[in-house]
Amino acid sequence: MKTSIKFGMAMLAMLALAGCGSNKQAPVTNNNPANHTQAELPGKRMMLPCVDASMDDDEYFRDLGIGTSINKQSARKAAVEASKSMIKSRLGGMIKGVATDYSRMVSGQAPADKVQRIIEEEFTQVVEKMLNDADKTCEDMYQLNSGEFESYYAIQISKKEIINKTSNVLSQNEELEIEFNREQFRKFVEKRMEEMKKE
Repeated sequence: MKTSIKFGMAMLAMLALAGCGSNKQAPVTNNNPANHTQAELPGKRMMLPCVDASMDDDEYFRDLGIGTSINKQSARKAAVEASKSMIKSRLGGMIKGVATDYSRMVSGQAPADKVQRIIEEEFTQVVEKMLNDADKTCEDMYQLNSGEFESYYAIQISKKEIINKTSNVLSQNEELEIEFNREQFRKFVEKRMEEMKKE
């Protein structure tokens, strides 16, 4: 009988403890930035200058470069190079994809890997030359509290001009001979550029 009473008392004590524990709220996690107060955030959020002028549209590829230096001209130069690098990086995948797929489709007498190499090299050179002459769409500069200068530089290159210049160069390449079709290539690249907008 005493054992039953002890067992009953132990069960009641456990239930009471469980009841107390259930009133406790689970700790709130702050992984979501929306849960943070401004003081808890790692830094102040800022809107980048020239962002609106660095957005692609139907006619142009655009991008923004940022450069920082103690020297104004060095900061500007770094920003220009960064903007070129950003566009080149984005177009690199498209160029490789076009070269690979188009070469498989048209290679006749010439091996597909040879056609692919030629297209990729010529296409890349056209883009690099265009980036060297790219139009500026926005430029801004700030002096930081550290004394350094931070430069923002946005550029653009024409999608239509990329296609035209690449088509012209490839149509004059003797190694491609009869494998290259200018109009076919134009449509092929236009389709890839449309697909890039959806990514």
